[in-house]
Amino acid sequence: MKILINIVLLAAGCSAAIAADSGKQAAGPLASLASLSAPAAALTAVPAPEAVKAPAQNWAEAAKAAFERELDAGGLTTYADLLELPPGARSRLEKELQTLPQGPGNSSEAFKMLVNGRTAFVVQSYIYSDSMRVYLFNAAGVAVAYGEGSVDKDFAWLPLP
Repeated sequence: MKILINIVLLAAGCSAAIAADSGKQAAGPLASLASLSAPAAALTAVPAPEAVKAPAQNWAEAAKAAFERELDAGGLTTYADLLELPPGARSRLEKELQTLPQGPGNSSEAFKMLVNGRTAFVVQSYIYSDSMRVYLFNAAGVAVAYGEGSVDKDFAWLPLP
């Protein structure tokens, strides 16, 4: 829709230039159109969809890498308070706490970390102390990654459930 509007405004700008040239020769309907058209400076460039998607995708990859570095260094240490969790992350934490089996070695915790100047939230669950699942969220609470692993299977990033 924005592209169509830009085309119409661009055409109106071209019409205005033609009207200005022909207005010197004969004033007519094009001259009145020229006075109604928007200036060409009002046009804005519409970014390509790839340009809009790429930064978010790159940030998600950076968040995954940051999580893996923290995991290799011994695990996350900056806990996230329930009140600071965005709605999506809070909902996932609550769901994890409800669905985890009761017993020792089962826990779910929320963490936060800084990735490229932006906050990432992590909901990490341990099941029977030998397997783990992780959800990464951006600051708005949108899930950007999911991973799991166990003592039998290396940790891996999987498609979002």
